[in-house]
Amino acid sequence: MTPRLQRYGNRHGESGVRAWALSGDTLSVEFVDGAVYDYRRRDVGPRKFDAACAAARAGRGLSTCISRHLRERYAARHDDRNAWAAARAAAPRPPSGAVRGGRAR
Repeated sequence: MTPRLQRYGNRHGESGVRAWALSGDTLSVEFVDGAVYDYRRRDVGPRKFDAACAAARAGRGLSTCISRHLRERYAARHDDRNAWAAARAAAPRPPSGAVRGGRAR
């Protein structure tokens, strides 16, 4: 199942981020230009990934976190949310009970 992008809080009204979604170890971010980027924990590191997730949930600081720490370390870029949803729907899924990251899911 593809996670839904949820509107970013944008508390100050000047963010380049429009929406975000968290699915497992992937944070997807839609920017105001319509592009959606996927950032994975293993690509950016757990501390930076967790900081970005916290900023997304808080509705502030996500654009800054991405520009300072994640920048070009994205796993995938999609032209728009329709392309993102299609790619997510087509992605292979691990079988039920598969072990990922040392824990059964």
